[in-house]
Amino acid sequence: MKISFILPVYNVEAYLRECVDSLTCQTFKDFEIILVDDGSPDGCPALCDQLATEDNRIKVLHKPNGGLSDARNAGLKVASGDYVIFVDSDDKWIGENSLEKLIELIRIYPECQFYGFNCQYFYPATNSYRKWVAYAENILIPINGSSAMCALVESGTFPMSADLKVFNKSFLLDNKLYFEKGIMAEDIPWFISVLEKCSKCIFSNQYIYAYRQNVIGSITQSFGERSFNNLFMIIKRELSWIENRQFDYEAKQALYSFLAYEYCILLASIRRLDNSLRCLKRKELLEYKWLLKYDTHPKVKKVAFLYKIIGIKWIEIILNKYLMYARK
Repeated sequence: MKISFILPVYNVEAYLRECVDSLTCQTFKDFEIILVDDGSPDGCPALCDQLATEDNRIKVLHKPNGGLSDARNAGLKVASGDYVIFVDSDDKWIGENSLEKLIELIRIYPECQFYGFNCQYFYPATNSYRKWVAYAENILIPINGSSAMCALVESGTFPMSADLKVFNKSFLLDNKLYFEKGIMAEDIPWFISVLEKCSKCIFSNQYIYAYRQNVIGSITQSFGERSFNNLFMIIKRELSWIENRQFDYEAKQALYSFLAYEYCILLASIRRLDNSLRCLKRKELLEYKWLLKYDTHPKVKKVAFLYKIIGIKWIEIILNKYLMYARK
């Protein structure tokens, strides 16, 4: 059994070696690391080549800049492993036996198309970690995509990130589950499609992945007009697709609630836009306030309750404060 790690590389010269080192030290040795240099303008192209000389399991693909989705797709197309794992190259893995534990999970449940694992937030300034919420018990056993959709939304833990999973490569390729080029928050529509096509998956509360926080220029540190419009576009598009997706009725209702949660993120972010845009965007958002009736997601339930009492503007203020606190 061989694993392919796929690492898009762009402007991460300060973090790349630490990321790669966290993978090359793994006790399970049968893997390759594909560094996809996405036309990086810094010293990353040379560093990628240098790393490849230090470990023959490291392969480098240099390509013109096309964005995160394009880099992931390029890596997936050349991967030689039976399973693939995506890693953002400014993050890292925790523990030298983490891959070995995941391999054991695959061997116990070979029927699964993907295997989810958990993460921690890494704060370099204090060298500290904060664990994400644990997955619910009902997804720690093999489960189909519709049931997983329901369970993840009901628990309030919906791990969209491609980085938190091991994928059967054939499952991705056979179902043409590539990332959409040219959009932000590309993991949202992609993971919904993954669940739609999935007949069996399983999650594990192994805290393997470390998300580096407070990276300058990171999408998680900024939310401007482009990010707002992109997420709004994804919500509207997914709403138009739900009834044609291959989920069962309960899963579709859960998906409505997940999109309501993303709608709440827009409400939380509207006060970060320029004053000249807020009124227009608020008016557009109000046309979708009906989404709040889909309150399976626990956070949506709270927002829907407060909305009835205090109205849209106070909701914006409260959610914005909460979002700022949550990202610290």
